[in-house]
Amino acid sequence: MKKKFFYFQPQYVRKFKCDGSKCGAHCCRGWNIFIDKDTYKQYTQLDSQEIIAHLQFNDEKGEYLINHGGKACPFLNEKNLCGIQLKHGEKFLSQTCATYPRVTSYFGKFFERSLTLSCPVVAELVLFNPKPMAFEFVKVAEKFHSPGGKIFLQAIQATDELKAHIIEIQLAMISILQERTLSIDQRLIMLGFFIDRLQEIFSDFDEAALIKLIAAYESKKFLAEQAPLILQSVSFDAQKFVRLMTELLNKFFAEETLPKDKQFIKSVECMLKCLPDKKIFCAEQSTFLENFLINELILNIQPWKFEGNLIQNFAAFVAEYKLFELIIFHATINGSDKQALIELVGWFTTRFDHTKEYKHMVFEHFKDADDPFDLMESLLDSD
Repeated sequence: MKKKFFYFQPQYVRKFKCDGSKCGAHCCRGWNIFIDKDTYKQYTQLDSQEIIAHLQFNDEKGEYLINHGGKACPFLNEKNLCGIQLKHGEKFLSQTCATYPRVTSYFGKFFERSLTLSCPVVAELVLFNPKPMAFEFVKVAEKFHSPGGKIFLQAIQATDELKAHIIEIQLAMISILQERTLSIDQRLIMLGFFIDRLQEIFSDFDEAALIKLIAAYESKKFLAEQAPLILQSVSFDAQKFVRLMTELLNKFFAEETLPKDKQFIKSVECMLKCLPDKKIFCAEQSTFLENFLINELILNIQPWKFEGNLIQNFAAFVAEYKLFELIIFHATINGSDKQALIELVGWFTTRFDHTKEYKHMVFEHFKDADDPFDLMESLLDSD
């Protein structure tokens, strides 16, 4: 009997098909392509040295990578197809090439899979869908679970209690972020209150309280009745928001040149002046922003990405989103079309979801945060 694996995933995962002709083999151009040890061993056992000749050892990573000199992968043919796979089969693909843009996490009895938006085909599929992102449980055959006999599993900090309830918790968080009667910021405020209570429950685990909390925040009636009261308790401080965003932008992009259409967002005065227009933009593009948030939530198993309490992780999650929101807003008002936005999403997510360095820097900035109210008044507008 062939082995099967249980997956929780967005339905878009089934719709995705790698299409090098459509995206120009984006993932095979310019990026470092690391070769895991098992794949390198396979390459050394081939009679021909054609692959080994293009590999270079990376001292920092302690691994080999394909040396392409910043150009296209040398194994990419004129039809944007992989020459290694065509000649030797899928089993000779590296872990990176076999799994990208898929990201898989494992906890309890289930695997969870999503796709990274650095792939332009994925970005278009996910971000421009007007319908709420839908999810499913599926049984996955081993050949698809581990293409070419390789799978990259993402590690998270998870107790047995969390593993038993994490999907239910995620569904509640998704429900909050898809509550379209509220603005994006209002949904994030509600999510902050949910996570604050979640942290209390897990500090001295109370399963009954957890089940009650999940049921409450999944209830349309609860959100309709409680959201106005909760939102009244948060007062947005625009000056604090602008100072924080300016500080983060200068911190992250001090060593690289921002594209010209993003440079002026580092101006405090300009950012303050643009806040009313940004609010209108967020309302008009709420579906695009909602899809980004939910994909990030699932892709990075928020708010458990880093060691530290849930509020610290939530702070990093919201701050990263606000950076994304600002960059997309200013690109849009500068006339960026759909294709330019897809490229910009790739530029952003490559930095935050691939190297992890930027994402970790955001977390470090908020690692001492323990007051969700102060956090929300710095980042989120309740009106």
